[in-house]
Amino acid sequence: MSEQQSESKTTTQNWLAPVVVLAIIAGAAWYFLKPMPELTPAPVVQAPAEVVKTPEVAKEPDDVLTATAEPADEISAQAADAGVDGQTLPAEQEVAALPQLPTLDESDALVQQELLKLNWKPGLAALFVNEEMIRRFVVQIDNIAQGQLVPQQGIFKGLKQDFKVVKNGAQYQLDSTNYARYNLYLDLLESAPKAQVAALFNQLYPLMQAAYQELGYPDQQFRDRVQQAIKVLLAAPEVADGPMLVLDSVQYSFADAELEQLGLAPKQMIRLGQKNQQRLKLLLAAYQPLLAKG
Repeated sequence: MSEQQSESKTTTQNWLAPVVVLAIIAGAAWYFLKPMPELTPAPVVQAPAEVVKTPEVAKEPDDVLTATAEPADEISAQAADAGVDGQTLPAEQEVAALPQLPTLDESDALVQQELLKLNWKPGLAALFVNEEMIRRFVVQIDNIAQGQLVPQQGIFKGLKQDFKVVKNGAQYQLDSTNYARYNLYLDLLESAPKAQVAALFNQLYPLMQAAYQELGYPDQQFRDRVQQAIKVLLAAPEVADGPMLVLDSVQYSFADAELEQLGLAPKQMIRLGQKNQQRLKLLLAAYQPLLAKG
């Protein structure tokens, strides 16, 4: 854990950042990504010759806005010609284009706008930091994948409650009341529909990839790094609440040497407490397959 007594103002405020894709970022993308159906003309009938069906042309599956044409239905076509439904369907329907993404340097306004469209639990969206949101998220994911954390790059505002310990003879123990400090952040991450968060992740992915390349990964995919980060957090050990600590000058560390050898990311998971850690792991496991595919 190796935390400063004032760690609540730094490291503890930022450990949750990657979950929202993990995380962590807006929700109206499903509307723009939703394919619109195309109508296929009815087969041409030549009298008295036999019915000749117009062959269907296969389309490349590279345009997410174009739906695959449905096969012609002779019975429905004849009924429509006879005026059964009394309506004439339009030959074509226009599909709304995806909004063009801004540059990475100018992306905060879009991210904030789309973020607020998600169905967060009322009042909790104010926990987000609104500056350099894409870059902060990418930096945290990259570091968590390596088992580390960067306190200065969190996307959440800091904890208001101070870190507490309990004196136990000559030793110290992590006070279990610390666990409640994370409830609001977990409530926030659990509140938005996962499908909307994943859709927005895919919409903003080009910006994340650009920020990832800035870190020195020109030939790697940020999506793979997200999967690595999730695995690191899921692999964090679960220990009994209130583990013993040692105080070295101004730093608290785990008394258990094996725990102290862990990276900052898994040690932060331990500091959540068993119940909160289980909540977060369930959330991560649910996002894992959703964020793996584009």
